[in-house]
Amino acid sequence: MDLSFITDDWAGHLSYLLLVLSMLMRRMLWLRLFVIASALAGIAFDYFWLGNPVGVFWQALLVMVNLGELFLLWRNDRRATFSDEEDRFRADLLTGLSPGPARRFLDRGRWEDLAAGTVLTVDGHTPDFLTYVASGKVRVEAHDRIVRVVEDGHYIGEMSLMGDGRAIASATLQTDARVWRIERPKLERLRETSPATMSVVEAGIARDMRSKLVFQNATVQKTTGQ
Repeated sequence: MDLSFITDDWAGHLSYLLLVLSMLMRRMLWLRLFVIASALAGIAFDYFWLGNPVGVFWQALLVMVNLGELFLLWRNDRRATFSDEEDRFRADLLTGLSPGPARRFLDRGRWEDLAAGTVLTVDGHTPDFLTYVASGKVRVEAHDRIVRVVEDGHYIGEMSLMGDGRAIASATLQTDARVWRIERPKLERLRETSPATMSVVEAGIARDMRSKLVFQNATVQKTTGQ
């Protein structure tokens, strides 16, 4: 089997391979770095193998554009500032989101001080918000019985982002609380306009759901004496 078409044109193959790998990157920094590497390999292939100045020009332009975007990412990360409660939010549920995108995501929602008795979700209804509880306690009820009390550092309303969009339990503030919340339509738009950011948010939601489930199972076992 003649493999000379691969060995002779390795720079061209490398360029396309790196471009394909860039599409698998979840973080924008790595995506752009792989695109730059792909373009550099493409420049080598166009210049040394093909003698194609048009290809060299467009690949060089691609490098410059991505270098410019990397500079903007760096500048936005450097300018981003966070309060103590926002830093905790990032550490709890936004792990993997660099400062610039994290700042933009937080700015899409708003911080609020809510009184005890405020209803966050109603069983069987679609919540208006995804809520992060920075401080306070939330009573979660299903079928007229208390399922558990959720304390700070968790999302409320995250289950409604799956399935038919309806909450599977009612959640009411048991104490005064400090919360951050974002409207559901904004999350839907974010899924379309910034899938990388949304994938980090969804990963945080998955971790939060897992920790709640582990806590609930441990509580049940302790209650039943198992």
